[in-house]
Amino acid sequence: MTHRATLLGRGYQDRHLDSPRVRFRRVLTLCLMTMVVPGSAQVALGKRAIGWTAIVGWLAAIGGAAYVFATFRSDRARVLGWFTDPDVLLGTRVAMVVLVLLWLVLFVDAWRLGSPVRLTFARAAVVTIVNLAIIGSVAGSTAFASQLIQVQRSVVQEVFPETKTSEPLAGRFNILLLGSDAREDRTGIRPDSMTVLSIDADTGKSVMVSLPRNLENVPFRKDSPLAKVYPYGYNCGDECLLNAVHTMAQDRKDLYPDSKDPGLDGTIDAIEGATDLTINYYIMVNLNGFKGLVDAVGGVEMDVKSRIAMFGHDDAYKNVYIEPGQQKLNGQKALWYARSRVQSDDYARMGRQKCLMAAMADQLSPAKVLTNATKIASSGKQLLSTNIPQSELGRFADLALKARGKQIRTVSIVPPQFNTQTPDFDAIHAAIKTAINESEGDAKKPAAGAASSGAPSATTSTPTTPPPTTPTTQSPTEGRAANNAEDLQTAC
Repeated sequence: MTHRATLLGRGYQDRHLDSPRVRFRRVLTLCLMTMVVPGSAQVALGKRAIGWTAIVGWLAAIGGAAYVFATFRSDRARVLGWFTDPDVLLGTRVAMVVLVLLWLVLFVDAWRLGSPVRLTFARAAVVTIVNLAIIGSVAGSTAFASQLIQVQRSVVQEVFPETKTSEPLAGRFNILLLGSDAREDRTGIRPDSMTVLSIDADTGKSVMVSLPRNLENVPFRKDSPLAKVYPYGYNCGDECLLNAVHTMAQDRKDLYPDSKDPGLDGTIDAIEGATDLTINYYIMVNLNGFKGLVDAVGGVEMDVKSRIAMFGHDDAYKNVYIEPGQQKLNGQKALWYARSRVQSDDYARMGRQKCLMAAMADQLSPAKVLTNATKIASSGKQLLSTNIPQSELGRFADLALKARGKQIRTVSIVPPQFNTQTPDFDAIHAAIKTAINESEGDAKKPAAGAASSGAPSATTSTPTTPPPTTPTTQSPTEGRAANNAEDLQTAC
C-alpha cells in the first residue's frame, strides 16, 4: 500500500507540474527571464551552450558599458563627439540591429520552450498578446533609434564635410554667424545678419558682437588681398557697405585663386578688420531654412514688447503684426521678428536677432532635440553651411551645454555708441576687448582672441559716442536694449 501510495503521489505531482496553470506561469517566467538576462531561459531548460553563450555576451556588453562610463564620464566632449562621428554612428547602428535580432531569436525560443500550444485558449491568447506587445515595442524602438542614427549620420556628412581644424586663440573660439538673404531678385549674397560669437574654450562664457549691414569704411585685415585694393578700407561711397563685400569679392577670384567662395573669404577679412578678432569658423544660416528649424522644435517662446510688422514696404497693405506679449512664435513669425524693419530700423532688428538666438539656445533642450531629431535634421540640411569639421562637433556641443544659463554679454556697432558712416575702429576694438575680458571676469587681463594679423591694434581709449548717422524713427525700437547688454537674457 505504501509503494502504491507513493506512485499515486508522484503521478499527482507530475500532473500538477504539467497543469495548464503551471505551464502558463512557466511560459511567462521564461519570457521574463529572457527580458532580464538573455539566455537564462535556455540554461534553465537544458540548452546550456546557447544559453551561456548569450549570458556571457550580455554580461560582456554590460561590463563594456560600465568601463566606458567609468573611463569617459568626465570627458563629456569626447562622448558627445561619438554621437557626431559617422563611423561610430554606423557601427552603433549595425551593432544595435544585430543584437536586437539575436535577442528576439532568444525571446521567441524561450516562448517555444514554454510549450504555449498546450495552454488553454484563453491563457494562450494572453501569452501571445503579451509576447507580441514586447516584440513589437522592441522592434519599433529599434527601428526608431536606427532611423535617428541614420538621419544624424546623414546630416553630419552633408552639413559638416570639412576636415581642417582651428585651435582657440587666447583661449577663445570666434565663430562668425551670417544670415544669408540670397533671392532671385538680388545679385549675389548680401548677409542681412553678421554676428561674431566669441566663446571661452573652457567655460563656454560668451560675447556676441553684432555688426550692422550698413557699416562703412570697413578695414580689411592687413594680410588680406583686399587690403591692397582698399588700403584705406572699403571706402567707395554709400554703396560700399559691409554686407556688399560678399558680392564685390565674389567677382575677384583673381585675389582668392584657391578659394571655394571668394565672397565669403572677403567678408571674413572685412569682419576681422572691423572687430580685430580672428575668425576660427563660420556658420552661414539660410533665413528661409530658419523657419523650418523653429517649426521643427515646436516654436520658440519670446516676450514681444511691441508690435512687429509682418510685411515690407512693398506689401504694407497686409497690415499684419506680431502683437506684444509672452507667446510662442512659429517659424514664420520668428523670421519676421528677426528681420522686420518696417516701423523699426536695422539697429532694433539686430537686438531682436540677439534675443531670438539666445532664446533658441536656451530652449533647445536635449530632450526636445531628440524628440524632434528627424524634423531638425531635415531643416538643418537646408538651414546652414559651415566649415566647422566633424571632429569639433563634440567640443562645441559640450561648450553649448556649458553656456546654457550663463550670462551673455553683447557689443553692437550701432548708434549712438558708434557712428556707422565714419566709424572709430580703434574704439570699436577696445569696446570688444573690454566686453570679452569682463565676460571672463577679469578686466585687467590681456585682450582675448585678438587677431594676430588684422587691422590696426586697439587703443585703450573709451568708445566715442557721436550722434547717429541714420535718423531713428518714433516707431517701435524693440531690441535696442539687447545691443550692448551685460546680460542678454535680462535685456530681452
